[in-house]
Amino acid sequence: MPPQPRPRKLGVMRVYVVLTFALLAGCAGGDAYPDLVPTDRILAEPPLPAHAAPAAAGAAPVAAATTGRADALRARADALRGPVVDPALRRRAGG
Repeated sequence: MPPQPRPRKLGVMRVYVVLTFALLAGCAGGDAYPDLVPTDRILAEPPLPAHAAPAAAGAAPVAAATTGRADALRARADALRGPVVDPALRRRAGG
């Protein structure tokens, strides 16, 4: 009598077991467990980046610079308003 084929479930289970051991072997790199961070360090205010120093000094200079930039952008947008195709070209094109 020929041997009975193994149930498919057992083959899949073997694959899972091998993959599990491979993953566990990959995780056992010998590295130390990360340090636990005290709560006061986690909840502390983060340091400001260097580019934020003017804002930390006061809001007035930042507001003035922002307003000046916004005014310059508005003036540039106003200068760009108008027809994209100049009227002479439009007349030549018959439109």
